[in-house]
Amino acid sequence: MSLIQKRAPLSHEEEFKYAKLAMEWYGWGSPIGLGILLVALAAAAVLVRIAVYGF
Repeated sequence: MSLIQKRAPLSHEEEFKYAKLAMEWYGWGSPIGLGILLVALAAAAVLVRIAVYGF
């Protein structure tokens, strides 16, 4: 069996379905995106505090 398998092109409905699933999981509304956003906000808050008050 070959490691590279040839597939038929996806239909427009299948392309839309997979694109929608990818946007739901990897967008800012996903758990991963929200986690990155929260870490970035916390880092920004720390940097602003250091800029205003110093160490």
